[in-house]
Amino acid sequence: MSALWREVGEHGPIARAMMSNLVVFRRAHAAKPHAAAIDEALSDIPVTAVAARHPCRAIVIDHEEIEATQSVSADVGIVAFGPPSARYGIEQIAMRAACPMASLPSIVRRLVRGDLPTSVWWADDLSRVAPAAPIVTMSRQLVYDSRRWRDVRRGALALAPYVTGRDAFTRPAERTVTGPRLVDLADVNWRRLHPVRRALIVASDASNVAVWQSSNIRITHRPGDSALAWLLAGWLASRLDWSEAAPPRIEEMRRSDDVLCIAIGEGAAETRVTLDRARVLVTRAGSPPSTIGVPREGEADAVAAELHALAHDACLHDALSALLRVFRAA
Repeated sequence: MSALWREVGEHGPIARAMMSNLVVFRRAHAAKPHAAAIDEALSDIPVTAVAARHPCRAIVIDHEEIEATQSVSADVGIVAFGPPSARYGIEQIAMRAACPMASLPSIVRRLVRGDLPTSVWWADDLSRVAPAAPIVTMSRQLVYDSRRWRDVRRGALALAPYVTGRDAFTRPAERTVTGPRLVDLADVNWRRLHPVRRALIVASDASNVAVWQSSNIRITHRPGDSALAWLLAGWLASRLDWSEAAPPRIEEMRRSDDVLCIAIGEGAAETRVTLDRARVLVTRAGSPPSTIGVPREGEADAVAAELHALAHDACLHDALSALLRVFRAA
């Protein structure tokens, strides 16, 4: 890495930019080369675009789970940004590791900067590959995208140790050595739900709150967005205290351009909130429709925003807690 910085510096002044460590984890694919390579590792995930928005040392791990034999290869690179008079560079490390999961922390600790916060970006479907506690618990933040989940129930249950373990670590007297440490959860898919939650808060001020019961609510979603619908159901359950109630009806829309739709009440008392690609539309009987714009935000923008915030999202935590109660009861 030092040699690379000297080489880049020969082309003019450059600043070394680093606000955090970003550990990107995913399963190694058998079809890809067994030796790590920067270009190959970053070809299908926008790590460079994220680092351009939030300068960080990016460590991409392609992991193959094996029992005993260990094989690790790595490649490093520096990407420069900015005009010639104000250039800055970020460091990238690609690693392919064939080893037990428990061996990864000792490898990662040699690569991260200990004086900077560490975030883990779980760039895989965690309903199929659960977040590895040895990696997650050495970080401050776990970033993931629930839209990748093929099984919403398994995805939520995989996060249970980091949802239910939080309260024990906010009270020092109850801390344990073996329990999960404090980790902030950041779901990129949860950000897509923000305009809908805003619209529902506005609609609730002008509606009869008595109809806001799970039995009076229907949620529909387009194919591939079941996690978005369940997150919305979990948020409503946590805000309206549906502790003993069954979850609302959730169905998939086969033919519709809408991403998500929630209908509350029936007939003349119905309130409907619909999310499409550009807006959220709120319709109520006897009132003119209202709209809320949906910002255009790509994956790199969303991940960089979460890395920059580095905060505990209480609403997401409450929604996941509510979903865990539902799924465990089922």
